[in-house]
Amino acid sequence: METLVAAQTAGLAPAHHETRSTGVSGASLPHAVHWRGPEAWGWSGALMIAGLVVAGLWFRLRGLSAEGFSDDEIHTWIIAHNYLRWDFLADELEHPIATKSLVALAIALLPKQLTPEFVTRLPNALLGALSIWAVAELGKSLFGRHAGLLAAALAAFSTTFIGYQRVAREDVLLGLLLLLAFKALVEARHAAAEKRAADVRRWETRAAVALGAMFAAKYYFFFFPMPILVWAWTRREAGWRISAARWAFLCGVVIGTFAVLDFPILAPSTWDYLWRWAHGEQIGDRATSESLLFMGKLYSNLGLDYRSATPPWFFLVFGLVKFAVPTVVLAAVGLGIALWKRTPSHRIVIVWVAVWYASFLLTGAKYGRYFTCVAPALFLLAGHAAVVIARAVSVRFRSRALGALRFRLYKLNLAVCAALLVATEASAAVKHAPHYRLFINALGGGDARATWFFPHCDLYDAGFREAMAAIAARAEPNSEVCSETSWLARHYADRSGRSDLATASITENHGCKTAQPCYVIVEPGRVYWHNERAVHQLARRAPWHVERIDGAEVVRVYRLAPGESLFNPEVASRVEDSGLRSPVAQ
Repeated sequence: METLVAAQTAGLAPAHHETRSTGVSGASLPHAVHWRGPEAWGWSGALMIAGLVVAGLWFRLRGLSAEGFSDDEIHTWIIAHNYLRWDFLADELEHPIATKSLVALAIALLPKQLTPEFVTRLPNALLGALSIWAVAELGKSLFGRHAGLLAAALAAFSTTFIGYQRVAREDVLLGLLLLLAFKALVEARHAAAEKRAADVRRWETRAAVALGAMFAAKYYFFFFPMPILVWAWTRREAGWRISAARWAFLCGVVIGTFAVLDFPILAPSTWDYLWRWAHGEQIGDRATSESLLFMGKLYSNLGLDYRSATPPWFFLVFGLVKFAVPTVVLAAVGLGIALWKRTPSHRIVIVWVAVWYASFLLTGAKYGRYFTCVAPALFLLAGHAAVVIARAVSVRFRSRALGALRFRLYKLNLAVCAALLVATEASAAVKHAPHYRLFINALGGGDARATWFFPHCDLYDAGFREAMAAIAARAEPNSEVCSETSWLARHYADRSGRSDLATASITENHGCKTAQPCYVIVEPGRVYWHNERAVHQLARRAPWHVERIDGAEVVRVYRLAPGESLFNPEVASRVEDSGLRSPVAQ
């Protein structure tokens, strides 16, 4: 009999399904029952997953070095070289060593003629492609094969997901390991429901290893309630019991894995660095970002500073405007279904989203790339909603004579939903490549608002390299370059053969102090409380050079004559008009 893998709205789904006869051979719709065993992808499903991984990798590799380094990435590049000299305590210890170690491995193994930007971002591009497979596997375990395939397709083609998985930061590895941890938890619960004790222990241990590796990828210790809540909220139906001794063992596995993969955490200097960074101290020549421009207004953006902090709706707005509209709508529908049904599968995703969001309500610092590890949950909800809707429409045909039509209608409905989801995300990805992060959907007013919503996160110093090239080509000998990313300016000045150029930050004590011509680089995402007076002052004059991406001004360069002041004391120290806080974005 021809079978149909349907969307279950109950149970920890992939199941062998009962079917209700419609009187038409081969034309039956599934009736969800309790989970009885894992589904196999089959050769067609495996080919589709492989195709999605390849397509997703192509998007992630396309124009990988089209944008210059960001300030964070140049530090990753520098520190990776330190790792090759076995120096693991050099700098930037607020983040673990895992991602930078992968970059160091890429530097050691790849041809030297490749650009530094490509080499630094390649590990995350590969991990991003691997996360497509991980999303598919988790989706299949939670909601069935069709939902898993749809979620994987969204992961492969989502413009925003692609863009942020090309950034050389820790969030991509963290997101992948979180997916693997959830997969292990789901399988452990499945095994518990079937009384397969050995398999339960094996999957529990894998989940603990994944969690330890995840914490070693990034210090998101506030995610530790996720596995506990998943177990507590889903254990009763499956008879999933974990003794106190077993909990102690699993915690030991987590801690041991973390300590092995991130041994610099044991150094006292690491804790001193973490303390100073968390309290907003200036660390060496790192870019100072005590505030963040969000929707045209500056907010405090320090982890332990809650006064005037970036608002809690930051990520709600991000999810609303940074994905294609059908994805947003179906993810919202899927979340509504999850909150309504609250089956074990739904509870797992609810825990995922709730703990993630609550974690960032407790910290003052918020960045768009933090969304990378929760975006797969939205893809799973959207895929699940599409399958539920397709099934709900098809089962309205209750007549026995229309049984075959019901079966075909389900497939047609699902195909329409899949085409709508994939086509809208993929077309946006094609249009915005290689500057994927500049995408803003119609709900947010379109791409014209790219420098208004999340300029720091979406631009991420795009255009800075080209601005430095223009300065290097035309600036007078011994000129000064003033910016918010001094290391980045130094790197590109040296690459252009202009070691004579001095670099400084846009601060009152350091900016334009050499009595030489001073070139000031202003970016929409690098407007802060400490420099907004100077930025507002510069906005009154014509820029010396402008960098654009797809018509949007992403960098302005201003030239100041020798001895000219960057901070005019006659200009008010705080610009109340939010529209003047980011002159580049106007």
